[in-house]
Amino acid sequence: MNKKGPLYFGIIVVIALIGGVLWLNNDVNQKQQESVGGIVSKNFVEMSDDNPTFDEWGKNFPDYLDMYLTVEKEKPFETDFGGNLAYSKLIRYPQLTVLWAGYPFSIDANEERGHFWIQVDQMDTARNNKDFLNAHGFAGFGGQPTACMNCHSGWTPWLLKNVAKDDWVAFNSTKYWTMIKNVPAVNGYEEGSVEHSGPHGGKRMGVTCADCHTPNNMSLRLTRPAAINALVARGYERDAEQGVKATREEMRTLVCSQCHVEYYFKPTGEKVKVMGESIANDTTKKWWNGTQKTYDEFDTWRDGNKPTEIEVAGIELVFPWSEWKKGEPFRIEMFDEYYEKVRKVFDKDWAHKISGAPMIKIQHPESELYSGGVHAANGVSCADCHMPYIRKGAKKMTQHNITSPLADINAACKTCHNQSEDYLKAQIKDIQNSTAHNLRTAEYAIVSLITDIKTMRDSLGALESYQSEGKADAKKINEELQEVLELHRKAQMRADFIGAENSTGFHNPRESSRMLLQAVDMARMGQTKLVEIANANGIADFKTSNLGFEDMQKLNPGEIRYKVELNGHKEGERYYKHDNVNGSPSNALIEGDKNLKPYNHQVIDKQ
Repeated sequence: MNKKGPLYFGIIVVIALIGGVLWLNNDVNQKQQESVGGIVSKNFVEMSDDNPTFDEWGKNFPDYLDMYLTVEKEKPFETDFGGNLAYSKLIRYPQLTVLWAGYPFSIDANEERGHFWIQVDQMDTARNNKDFLNAHGFAGFGGQPTACMNCHSGWTPWLLKNVAKDDWVAFNSTKYWTMIKNVPAVNGYEEGSVEHSGPHGGKRMGVTCADCHTPNNMSLRLTRPAAINALVARGYERDAEQGVKATREEMRTLVCSQCHVEYYFKPTGEKVKVMGESIANDTTKKWWNGTQKTYDEFDTWRDGNKPTEIEVAGIELVFPWSEWKKGEPFRIEMFDEYYEKVRKVFDKDWAHKISGAPMIKIQHPESELYSGGVHAANGVSCADCHMPYIRKGAKKMTQHNITSPLADINAACKTCHNQSEDYLKAQIKDIQNSTAHNLRTAEYAIVSLITDIKTMRDSLGALESYQSEGKADAKKINEELQEVLELHRKAQMRADFIGAENSTGFHNPRESSRMLLQAVDMARMGQTKLVEIANANGIADFKTSNLGFEDMQKLNPGEIRYKVELNGHKEGERYYKHDNVNGSPSNALIEGDKNLKPYNHQVIDKQ
């Protein structure tokens, strides 16, 4: 009998088992790496904050870059209350032209297009065009500060460090168009080239990988000082590596809270030295209104224009969060309390052109509203829904085409919810329709109040007791209307909060309803107070307004066009070069809004 046969067989089996274990271990390690980091390029490049461009960092993570750039290539689309088609919100909601009267948003406000486009749109908007605004009713507009760049440009940390020399106040206080000239040319671009001015690593680059990730290990971090300062004010502890001490799950929300928040520009009360431009000394360079140019509204140093040093009033980008403590749900009254405390330093964003009220303009407060919602209470982060885990083959990745969860209900919602996609979509639609109805009700009520304040101002101005030297005295009238103007301020703050917040109430339906009910109540209280003022002053024919959808449609401003010849543009010419920006929303959206107020359930429930 040959005894070597079983021995050879055993050796072969052992070798096969060892080989199988080694192969399995290698496959498991590979899958683990893929599940954490996605698809990593073999041609690894060193990532650094010196070059924060997504094109550079994306060389290591090409699949993530492809996802992020989806919005650049796809055809724009609209949803009932969102999407990425940049239609004019003023055409869809003409009441905003009255609500924001005297503020640049009343002339240009478009639907948002997403993180890739955010700096492109910021540089193109009429709100950032001094000559245009000065020529179209905003004579006092002096230009946007760099503070506006914090949430629009991925170059912000680099510019703060290298241009402002880490002087936070100086960075914020510099003119926007001055700071943007200092974005370096990287990735082989030539200084002043089309690419250097473009969105791929140039001056029009929006959000980038470095805004949320560290270059050494891609862990999450906060890079915006305003967010870190605000979180510390709420009770968080600073952390040198990631901004504040927080768990990874918390960071999946906090990185979004760097920008999806309410903010304001707080005056420091002191002068600060910042970069200026030599064009201010060239007496041949004038603005449209004939005054001396102080900066060149262009993104490149040109025609001999050079950096200088000037002294300006200091401002700081601040999130008004000190009344909102860590671990608490946000309440709108916290903003009332905060803005009242700082009123001697910052009393308003603008004085309303029609009512005269000192107004606060609320901006995209998603973080605040979400904090008190059911998802936050159950530990769901922003990224869980807006950047859900997806699979590419065997690879687990986070979705970096950051968009509405409605784009992928299966990945975003059904991880936790076992109902059908149709059911979940119907629930979302019902919440948003209800919120939109409440919001339109509040907006129409506030426009009615503004209309009545205007009537009352005219009536009081005709009375001798409210005149000085035979003319209406605005100060005397404001004193008489003080309580009404405060009601206008607070009512609109609430309606504007829900209108600016990008979930149409979904992040917290109950708080949204409470805010909007307050807004309607305050507007009607203001009208009641006006009746009392009319009676007290013997104004017999005063009647309050109750305006609706058809009244709002009469305010439709249409697309933005030049009303005068300006900088090579002819009168009547369309302001925006691209047809898919500042156009009209679809008729279906307008018709849907018509059915929301009054609420036409027979139509809405069939949609």
